[in-house]
This record gives sequence, structure tokens and C-alpha cells, in this order.
Amino acid sequence: MIRFTGTVMLRERPLGEDDMCRWRPLGLAIGFCGLFAWNGSAQTLTETQALTQMRMEHPLVRVLQFRVREVEAAARERGLLANPTVSYTREDAGLGIDDFLLVTQELPIRGRLGLLGEAAEQAVTAAEARADSDLLVFETRLRLAFADLLLAQERTETLNTGLSELHRLVGVLRAREEEGEGSRFDRLRAEREVADIDTDLGTVAIDRLTAQARLASFFAPGPDPAGLTAVGHVADGATVPGLDLLIAQAIARRADYRALTLSEAQWATERRAAERLRLPGAAVTAGLKRTGAPSARESGYVVTATVAVPLFNRGQAQVARAEAARRRTDAERQALRTRIESEVRVAYAAAARYRELADRYRSSSVDRAAELAAIATAAYEEGEYGILELLDAHRVTLGARLRLLELSAAARRAAIELDRAIGRETTP
Repeated sequence: MIRFTGTVMLRERPLGEDDMCRWRPLGLAIGFCGLFAWNGSAQTLTETQALTQMRMEHPLVRVLQFRVREVEAAARERGLLANPTVSYTREDAGLGIDDFLLVTQELPIRGRLGLLGEAAEQAVTAAEARADSDLLVFETRLRLAFADLLLAQERTETLNTGLSELHRLVGVLRAREEEGEGSRFDRLRAEREVADIDTDLGTVAIDRLTAQARLASFFAPGPDPAGLTAVGHVADGATVPGLDLLIAQAIARRADYRALTLSEAQWATERRAAERLRLPGAAVTAGLKRTGAPSARESGYVVTATVAVPLFNRGQAQVARAEAARRRTDAERQALRTRIESEVRVAYAAAARYRELADRYRSSSVDRAAELAAIATAAYEEGEYGILELLDAHRVTLGARLRLLELSAAARRAAIELDRAIGRETTP
């Protein structure tokens, strides 16, 4: 009978005892290895689950958190009042002895303290934005590793499907050869094709192990990364919106751009605080005084007001430094804006065109390749085509499937890069 399986129609015969004996050891080995791997370290993850696990386990996330805490601690320090000073003085001259117990406190009358606290809060917010930007870059690397693993898995599945079809073809050719209806050349040529796909499977297995190791590096050390399995399809992806909207979203969302905007505001506040050094400063000293001879001492109080006159240091150096830093940050922000627009345009073009190319190739090549294989199989059964034409049709079909996977993977990578370019966070 003629059966259509996948993309190749084959004339089959019932499996005999020789066939069962031939495949039984391989089946047992595969089953044993699969059971061992599952029990030992199997772990299936969606992309969202992988991101969640990374945020819980990877040390880099804690590094980013502690960086922000360092800035927060420094900010709290800048907002504190100056510590008071306590002094004790004893003056002994002749019969008179004077004792002074004094406390001196600088008064925040220039308004610098509030401005320094405001600048410190802006520095903390900028540090948080920089941490968000670094985390987004790290998440992008994880998503790319996840996409590579999906591609390796689907390539393995596609090659295994093609290999199964060839194994069935070899079985049919062997039966024909034994019955005197087929040639030995046909069987050997088909077995040669099987060997090529076996080699391709070995190469893909290496790619899969590499992708698994890369993905496992984003998690805490644990089981063998060979047990990692990505859940999903490489062709999964959302539609790409318009370019103008994406550029506007990127300017609003990019954490690194927001960090520079906040840093510019921080240095502007620092400049205002430095300008307050032109105003006089003040301090108050108050305390107790005891005076007189040891046999007849009198007690009283002491109050002193001190004014710092800004004659030489009026904060001009601090003002110049803050203004230079503000202008530098503004220039960096403008340069980053230009780079963001360029990155979004490039990533948008790649994502949209790869997606369009994959869709067009699916409809124009993959579906037709399946029809080509069916025609070649029917012609081979009728004796119109030889084994070379049949194997060529099979190779074209398999190659079309693999090419589609590569295009879909390229579209997925471009979409991931577009998400990074516009600052879109993948919230677990």
C-alpha cells in the first residue's frame, strides 16, 4: 500500500523479526538514557520562568541592588546636619580660675542642606535607572540564549523527522532488494543520505549542549545543564508596531536615557547648592562658665555667634565643576538619544523584514517543498524517477524546513534586540 508520512509517501511492508531485533537494542538504549536524564536533571522552562529564576538566583542581580544601596547610604549622609562640637577649657591665672564647657553648632542658614538632599535623591534615582538598564541588557542576553536553545531543539526535531522518513525508505528499498525488485545502488544511496543526516544531528547536538550551557550560566550552579529544555517555539513573537511609535517609546522607556536626564538634573541642583557658598555661614556657641577663686566661685553662661565671611572661597570652583559636569551629562544624553534612534531604526528594520521573509518563505517554499516530495515519491513508485530524484526532493523538503527555522530564529533575535532598543522590559 502507499502511505503518506510527513512529506514522503512510501510503500511499506510489515515489520519482521529481523527488523525488531535490529531496532530493539537502539530503542532500549534510548529509553534508558532518556529515563536516566529525566530522573537526574531534567528541567523545562518557559522564557518567563527562566527570567524569574535568573532574577532570584544570579549574583549580578544582587550586585546591581547593592550598588543602589551604596548610593542611598551616601545620599543619607549628605542630608545630615553637621555634628556639634563640645569643648572644655580651663584658664588659671593668679587667684582666678575660669572653666568653660561649650557646645558649638553650625546653623544651616544658607539652604545648602536641602539642595544637597535633593541632589542626593536624584543621584539615587539615577543609580536605580542605571541598574535597570544593566539588568535589561543581562535579560536580553538570557533571551538570546533561550532562543538559541529553542532553535537547536526544533532543528533536532526536524532532522529526526527527516531521518525517520529516510529509515522507512531504506526499509522499503531493502525489502525490494531482497525480493529482486530493487537495486543495491538505491539502498546504498539512501543509506548514504541517512549517514549525512546522522552527522547533521551530531552537529546540532553540540549546538544544543552549547545553548544549554549558556542558558544554565544565568542560574545558580545546579544539575547538569544537559537537562535543560526550553518550552515554546522559535517562531513565536508579537507583531511589530510602527517605527515612529517605537522611537517615542524608546525615549520614554530607556533607563539609560532616563539615568542621564536625572544626572543632568542632579548636577544642576549641585550647582545651585554650590552657589549658596557665596552667602555667609553662621555658627552658635553656648555653654556654662565658672569663674573666681577656689573659695568663692561664680557660675554663668556663655553665648557666641560666629559668622563665616566668604571672602576667598565663594564656591566658584564647586560651581564651575558642577556646571561642567551638567554640560557633559547633557552632551552624553543628546548623543545617547541619537544612538537610541539609530538602534531602534536598525532593530525595527531587521525584525520587520526577517518576520516578513519568514512568512513569505513559509508560504512560497516550505509548502511547495512538501508537494514536491509527494510528486517525487509517486513518480519513483511509477518508475519515472530514480532514487537520486527522490532523495533530492527529500533533501529539498528538509532543507526548506531548516531554512524556515533559521529565518524564524533570526526574526526572534531581531525582535529581542528591538525590545532592548526601546527599553521594553519582559516582566516575569
